[in-house]
Amino acid sequence: MEFAPPTAQTPAVPGSGWQTVSAITWIAVLSSLIAITISSRTIGRPVWWVGPTVDPAPAYFMLIPIACVIIPLVATIRLPERMAIIGGISAIVLMATAIPDIDASPALAIAIIVIGLAALIESIALVLVTRHYR
Repeated sequence: MEFAPPTAQTPAVPGSGWQTVSAITWIAVLSSLIAITISSRTIGRPVWWVGPTVDPAPAYFMLIPIACVIIPLVATIRLPERMAIIGGISAIVLMATAIPDIDASPALAIAIIVIGLAALIESIALVLVTRHYR
């Protein structure tokens, strides 16, 4: 009768759970931006990157908020050691995209700032937690 020697379990990577949190956060930010964009068009006060129905904004304007979400999402998957910094910068840029809408539709601007603030708080939490595992 032979016994196999006990094998040590490999410890979990400290940042792997936080990668999931970061990915979920940025997917939620994208969903929120889509909801704000659709709602703003429905109420007749579209955000600046979409523009009114009769005179839509150039397509490359829409790349700005999309890039603010896609870049940290890709960084979460590809560069987990830099996901917090990239996410924080992207959140600040996302909040800055609300500046042109402050006069025309302040409620939409506040909604975008709140979404960016939530993403920034998540990025700050990532910095604090990932420093704990080093």
